[in-house]
Amino acid sequence: MTTLPFTPVLTLGDIVDLERYPITDRSHPAYLELVAHSQSLLGQEGVAIFPGFVRDQSVVAMADQTLALHPRMFHFREKHTVYFKPQEEGVDAQHPLRRLMDTEKDTVAYADIPADHSIRQIYQSDDVLCFIKDVLNLDALYRHADPLAALNLQGFTTGQQLGWHFDRSDFSVTLSLQAASAGGDFEYVRMLRNENDDCHDAVRQFLDDPKTQQVEVLPQVPGTLTLFRGRYSLHRVTPVEGDRLRLNAVFAYVDQPNVEFSDYARQLFYGRTTVEPLV
Repeated sequence: MTTLPFTPVLTLGDIVDLERYPITDRSHPAYLELVAHSQSLLGQEGVAIFPGFVRDQSVVAMADQTLALHPRMFHFREKHTVYFKPQEEGVDAQHPLRRLMDTEKDTVAYADIPADHSIRQIYQSDDVLCFIKDVLNLDALYRHADPLAALNLQGFTTGQQLGWHFDRSDFSVTLSLQAASAGGDFEYVRMLRNENDDCHDAVRQFLDDPKTQQVEVLPQVPGTLTLFRGRYSLHRVTPVEGDRLRLNAVFAYVDQPNVEFSDYARQLFYGRTTVEPLV
């Protein structure tokens, strides 16, 4: 009788460094200190990073699993304003409401991520969900209900980038899986607009001459979990250079239950409106 080799099921502790980030015990003093420090960073700087959140061996495995999916990724390309608003014809060509940025990336939708991909275990973990909720200081947090948008894997090949933009959501949660050979850095300008003012003049000055603002850089270190408040901080991913892809995962969480994309948004970001894969 032939026996198949036994492959043990990975636990969250096999994937996440729970010694460094004790997220499974929310009453532990180390956890409370971690959350308080992260809340402070998020409030002061608009970003909180957790280096080594995922163990090295798991990151390598996730990157390999993601690279295997690259031929099936949806190629997304769009020209957009930094505000993701339609161009206004009544302003001059260099106004930020008319000037277009280039974004180009390859994406695996949630429905296309295999059940055995380790990234699913992180996204589906209630411990990870509660940790992010605590850092964001929210009363409630939910996984996105959209079968395509809930969890995405992104790959950036040579020349691909995210153009300068402000997010439409209050926060983003990403995990770096593989850095590019060169380029692919996350750059941001802290609080370049605010809740009451889109600050067109300051944004225009920056787009004309980046030296008018302090540009901060978050290098993409595999295994790093990042929480970023991008609604008011202008940011981009610089063009990737070299043969090695920049790979990351995007975890979609929302503060309301049962949130889904419109058919228009699904078609735009994934090239389809249903979970049926592209032919």
